[in-house]
Amino acid sequence: MHTNIRQPGRRRGDLLCRVRGGVVNVAAAAGVVLPLAGAVPAHAETRRVYAAPGTTTFTVPTRVSRIRVVLTGAGGGGSMGTRNDAYLPSGSGGGGGATSFCTLAVHPGDTMTITVGAGGAAPNGDGLSGTASSVAYPNAGGASADAGGGGHTGPGGHGNAGGAGGMKATWCVGDDAGHNFGQDGTAGVKDTGGPGGAPGAGVSNACPAGTGRGGNGADSAPAPFRRGFPGANGCVVLTY
Repeated sequence: MHTNIRQPGRRRGDLLCRVRGGVVNVAAAAGVVLPLAGAVPAHAETRRVYAAPGTTTFTVPTRVSRIRVVLTGAGGGGSMGTRNDAYLPSGSGGGGGATSFCTLAVHPGDTMTITVGAGGAAPNGDGLSGTASSVAYPNAGGASADAGGGGHTGPGGHGNAGGAGGMKATWCVGDDAGHNFGQDGTAGVKDTGGPGGAPGAGVSNACPAGTGRGGNGADSAPAPFRRGFPGANGCVVLTY
């Protein structure tokens, strides 16, 4: 008498099937791709860039407890150039703004005040200092990056020395903190204006090109004068 014999792996409702001697589940056999362990993408960082001079506020978002801040002060303006005998012939560069950085411990719902420094102007005479950039956060102390000073025009007490790089009001209260001072501007040589100083190292690559650089001094010119170039604005970047 003929007897039906069930074949292994062929039972009705069986969730297993054999493929080349191995066993895979029905989902894979049906072409459904299941996520692999560790394949879930990491949380994407959010970056906020403040590059326009002025003051604004920022509210710490939900579930954010740490914010990385990088800020650069504005550059100083370059001084004028002239051929009037009362002054040296060419202008000097303004100083570069300082850069500071750290990670602040924050609380969702708190308010931070963001200030972006404005580049120093370049009027008739000495260049003007820029203004500092800062992050004010009462619960953590915040951060500050000093601005560069304006370039000088002789024959005053400074001669035609370049503006001082930002350094005094430069700090950041938080983890992994650091700061770099701006470079001094350079005095003019003969008929050529001196270049502005570079900002402190570490300017965020999210900031506009030239952020925090001092303005160049003016080349010499027929009387009465030729104005120098203004300093570049500062920048503040928050990453969380």
